Amino acid sequence: MKNHTVATLILSLAGLTGLANAQSGSIIAEVPFNYIVNGKAMPAGECRVRVEGDGMPYLWIAAERRSAFAMPIPDDSSQPAEASSLVFHKYGDRYFLASVKREGQMRSYELPAGSLEKELRASNAEEMDVTLIAALQVSGK
Repeated sequence: MKNHTVATLILSLAGLTGLANAQSGSIIAEVPFNYIVNGKAMPAGECRVRVEGDGMPYLWIAAERRSAFAMPIPDDSSQPAEASSLVFHKYGDRYFLASVKREGQMRSYELPAGSLEKELRASNAEEMDVTLIAALQVSGK
């Protein structure tokens, strides 16, 4: 009987590990403009975003040969996201990554405005949100 209980526990833990792996992965979007993440200029093209860390999450963003890290503010919704997406704040011809949403997840990740974005806001520059739908690439698939 003990062996059965241990086997059930191991299978349950394996199932939880599979669930965790199914929820990890990169959000991938084709971004048609240069943008700024956490004060770092990123090029147009394929953008990959990963949510990392357990207790205090951070975002790892990669485009071409550049990468940036950002400490987002988790935002929980009552409804899961219908699609994975990247949201940018646009001021004139400048874009700033503002939030990341993962399909099926109730938590999104908001990026705090950096000093340049705050300056543009203070100057009353017109702000517009631009949302790009992204794909979710699950790890190990």
